Amino acid sequence: MKKTISTLMFLCLWTDAGTYTAQPGSKCGAPHVWNPLVHALRVVGGAEAAHGSHPWLVSLRKKCHHFCGGAILSDRWIMTAAHCFSSTSRESLRSVRVVIGDFDQNIFDEEEQVLLINNILVHEKYHPTVPMNYDIALLEPSQPIHLGKWVQPVCLPLPDDHSHPDTNCIVAGWGRTKERGHLSTTLHEVQLNLVDPAKCKHVLQTVKSAIFPPQRLNRPLPALSLLCAGPEKGGRDACQGDSGGHWVALGVTSWGKGCGRSWELNNSRPPSQRGSPGVFTDVKLMLPWIKLTLRQAESKQLGRPLSRLCGVQDGSVTNTEGVIRNPTSQRRYYDNNELCVWSINAPPGHSILLEIEHLDLENDSYCFYDHLTLSVGPRKPVGIFCGRVHPSQLYLNNSHHATVHFSSDLSVVGSGFVMKYSAVPRLIDPGCGTVVLVQNETNIHSPGYPLHYINNCMFRWVVHTSQGHIIKLNLTDFELEESSRCLYDSLVVFGDVEGTEEIAVVCGASVPPPVISYHSVMVLQFTSDSSVTHRGFSANIEFIHQSGLLENLMSHSGNTGTWD
Repeated sequence: MKKTISTLMFLCLWTDAGTYTAQPGSKCGAPHVWNPLVHALRVVGGAEAAHGSHPWLVSLRKKCHHFCGGAILSDRWIMTAAHCFSSTSRESLRSVRVVIGDFDQNIFDEEEQVLLINNILVHEKYHPTVPMNYDIALLEPSQPIHLGKWVQPVCLPLPDDHSHPDTNCIVAGWGRTKERGHLSTTLHEVQLNLVDPAKCKHVLQTVKSAIFPPQRLNRPLPALSLLCAGPEKGGRDACQGDSGGHWVALGVTSWGKGCGRSWELNNSRPPSQRGSPGVFTDVKLMLPWIKLTLRQAESKQLGRPLSRLCGVQDGSVTNTEGVIRNPTSQRRYYDNNELCVWSINAPPGHSILLEIEHLDLENDSYCFYDHLTLSVGPRKPVGIFCGRVHPSQLYLNNSHHATVHFSSDLSVVGSGFVMKYSAVPRLIDPGCGTVVLVQNETNIHSPGYPLHYINNCMFRWVVHTSQGHIIKLNLTDFELEESSRCLYDSLVVFGDVEGTEEIAVVCGASVPPPVISYHSVMVLQFTSDSSVTHRGFSANIEFIHQSGLLENLMSHSGNTGTWD
């Protein structure tokens, strides 16, 4: 597997893509020198790049040795891979230098700059274990980058850009030219084609036994924020030392099994000899995080309140009831590129009830673009909404503080949202269409249990526990309409609020075995269709410290069924 020692930038150089400038006055993604005969980007199977053909690429070095790459986003920010930094402490960053405008590492090039790192911002969902989702970080140099003929920013993709399988991309960097080989001293590049997402996920499953911890082997891969690129027969790849930049930066080099290995017929090979395509963090999916992170950093540095970025009045909300909305009633649509944050506080002894009366935002499957987010603390989201489908109400049980965050990107707007908030005592019997926050061990049941639930009902529980713990769902009674693949009535268990990590789907009349969460969050979604009802289910929610997980599982080894 490619390690931290060298990260490339997967700049799927997309010359025909619509782009926007990284900063006023400097055209992004436009090198002074164009190389029409790009045969290789990474390094394995690649060739030396033309000097000046990738003016956005930077080299990250420790003690004068290159270990990762990056791409210039603006005169103040560089994008790279999170795995390049095992530590983000100031003491650790003191030993790192950012070399800008370099081509040949043995020569001090024209416009070359060597800067320290002032700050590093790592995606909060990044985890160093494979598949290393959200492997992205932003670096702030100690002083502004001097842009010029040989130093230019790269373009970020627009949210509605679509990269199809077999799209030609370029990967460039100073990585190794072969597996276990030496780092290149001059900038190399290689052309790689994007791999179909389904094929990408399939081939990563084939290398799980060689790269995943034993306790993860029986779990399906979570939804991935990744791209794959490279030929099945191998020979061309991004290798160690290339992680981090492109004309339009579609990806950041993350990892891979081997360097340039064939991954054709992987299942017929011993695990140690299997390969994989190059794996890259999908920058388009990271756009909301990039934008929000840079805006927050800029707001902090300039001393400007976050509300300056919002087209309506936001900020702290202290009344016991009221309405949050964007746009105001006089305006038809919300603005592009907005960031609004409302902080809601209820009196002690009260909980918060939110009722969404209207929602019309840009729609996409995972709400990566325009979206409305509700959270109750750091890394504790309760709901992320976009499009027009939404719950009727969200009940934040035993929580007297909540944050509502609205973000819009650079394209497509709607008529926005209207949300009513109120401080309420305990809500005895929430109805269908409700999302309930759970932060303590407790018992739950389907609406109306033990009487029959009603048709066309949707109910969600969002369960959060503290870091270092996981969540165990013990179903004690269970009867839902039975169907193939649970297409009608069902209870679906997710490992994240976005609904991208599906853990289990259950229905029928048999009590399922316990279900364990991936992390410190679990989402339960009960849904019924328009016909046939039963008594539903009851269950208890238990919090387990990760150190006691194995003992807990062994105590239930007599159960039958599938554990995720």
